[in-house]
Amino acid sequence: MRKARLMRAIVGLVLGIAAALAILAAMEAIAHALYPVALDTETLDRTALAAKMAALPLPAKLLVVVGWFAAAFGGAWLALRVCDRRWAGWTVAALVIAGNIATLISLPHPLWMQAAAIIAPLAGAWAAVRVHHKPYKGEPLLG
Repeated sequence: MRKARLMRAIVGLVLGIAAALAILAAMEAIAHALYPVALDTETLDRTALAAKMAALPLPAKLLVVVGWFAAAFGGAWLALRVCDRRWAGWTVAALVIAGNIATLISLPHPLWMQAAAIIAPLAGAWAAVRVHHKPYKGEPLLG
């Protein structure tokens, strides 16, 4: 019984992380499709890259922030639904935040996006925990 619970927690966590990555990739693909950025060799220069980021329109930046929220929400909800352990949902959010911090280190972002990189995934995981309910006996796992 204990092995089954551990395996379910691991599977829930892996599925939650995969869902978060898929949602994040989809949202960023939408943002890049709507607001393409021309990348050339000068983008290796940090100041040129900062200028390109600053030139992006606000809706493009908002799509990325919404993607951070949606990735944490969707991934945390799926992890919670599969294994019914709150730590799994918060772990997914922590990994989204870790990815955001890595992006912030490599690419310059405005200050409000730096704050949103932490706040949006936390809000997404909190919302997932709030809407999640424990599956009842006989209820389909993902139904």
